[in-house]
Amino acid sequence: MAEVYQVRAKPSTQRSPGEPDEVVLKRLLPTYRNDGAYVKAFVDEAKLTVRLRHPNIVRTFRLFKAGPDYLMVQELVPGRTLGFMQELLVKAGASMPPAAACYISWCVLKALDYIHRAKVGEGGATVIHRDVNPTNILLSVTGDVKLTDFGVADVEGVMRGDTGALRGTLPYMSPEQVLGQPVDARSDLYSVGVILWELLANRRLFTADSEAELMYRVRDARAPLLSTLQPALPDYAVQVVRKALFADKGRRFQSAAEFIRALEALSRRTGWPLGVEALKPLLGG
Repeated sequence: MAEVYQVRAKPSTQRSPGEPDEVVLKRLLPTYRNDGAYVKAFVDEAKLTVRLRHPNIVRTFRLFKAGPDYLMVQELVPGRTLGFMQELLVKAGASMPPAAACYISWCVLKALDYIHRAKVGEGGATVIHRDVNPTNILLSVTGDVKLTDFGVADVEGVMRGDTGALRGTLPYMSPEQVLGQPVDARSDLYSVGVILWELLANRRLFTADSEAELMYRVRDARAPLLSTLQPALPDYAVQVVRKALFADKGRRFQSAAEFIRALEALSRRTGWPLGVEALKPLLGG
């Protein structure tokens, strides 16, 4: 519902504290600016993200209106989306280094741990992203990993989706999400599990010829054990991903912090670094 531009502000431009000269300008598409629901969603996203301050979350500096246009100013992250990198690797016949997969997932979980604990809105509610997928994860040329796009996030007192509404990216939804049931933080963690499975397996987890068939596959959450696809993977890595992908959310990781601890244990067992050095093969280093 929006388009983005890379812009450089004039020296005389009024800016928010910490706002750099070069930023991203996100504009609500003209076809939506007269639709109250879309305007509200755009404004609500800005009101939420301007409050968030975390190194693994794309920062929003401000929201403003210029004539008929609604715009928000966001941090520029020079680089590519994780989704782009996945496609590039597939076309090249290459695999994502396991250490890079672990580190990227760890960074996204750090962002989720922050938003799941954040106290925003009346009553101190937490945030559920609802759309954690590779196109919403940015990899910078310097090795930063940042989560973006809170357009369908749920925040009590700030944003509230329609009960039962199917919002998000279908192959990365949790079973409860695709069924239109209430979701909590464990739904976001499931999405990270799907991403980690795909990065380690070097293939998509859920695919189908039709949207209806894809919904059934996501609902059933039948993920092949990684050991059957990548026999060289450490058994502990296989078990971590398996725990993340249970259809029963009571059997999954119950918090981002728990998932983070599991990846840190995996790092210690394998020697995979949880730092930018893990991304050197992707950055050309």
